[in-house]
Amino acid sequence: MKFNKTKIALVFLSFCVISCLKPITYPNEPSIEYIGFEAMSDSAKLVFSFTDGDGDIGLDQNYLDPPHNPGSFYYYNLYITCFELMDGQWVTATADPQGNNSIMADSITYNFRLEDISIAGQNKALRGDIEVVLEPFYFNPNSNHSDSIRYSILLLDRSLNHSNLLFTPTIYR
Repeated sequence: MKFNKTKIALVFLSFCVISCLKPITYPNEPSIEYIGFEAMSDSAKLVFSFTDGDGDIGLDQNYLDPPHNPGSFYYYNLYITCFELMDGQWVTATADPQGNNSIMADSITYNFRLEDISIAGQNKALRGDIEVVLEPFYFNPNSNHSDSIRYSILLLDRSLNHSNLLFTPTIYR
């Protein structure tokens, strides 16, 4: 009989401790931090962590209602832009086949539409890592300035909140 009372008291104590724990909270705006970069021949893997207090990171691929419709800035929810170090200044890397960095050339950007990663439950706060592959090239192979690059990263949530604008450290090729 004493064993059962001890077991019941232990279960009751466990429920009390669990109910007293405060849920993890983060701001509703996503926040991102750099983790790492790995070159893989011409492509590369970029990894960063994120937090989001209301857990609305990602979009269902079939969700196309405005403002998440094609052609809208909010169609994508992850923007990565490549920069090159030119004459001591960071400039947006371009996809110019001649390797010229001009205002007329298209910048090297990677736009992603991350899948919805919502979780069920009371506490919607999310924390995790995002790993993306930058391909077919992670730099302009024709540029004279692509030996030192870095990236800016911006994450958006479904409520249209923008994360902090994160810049990676300098990546030497």
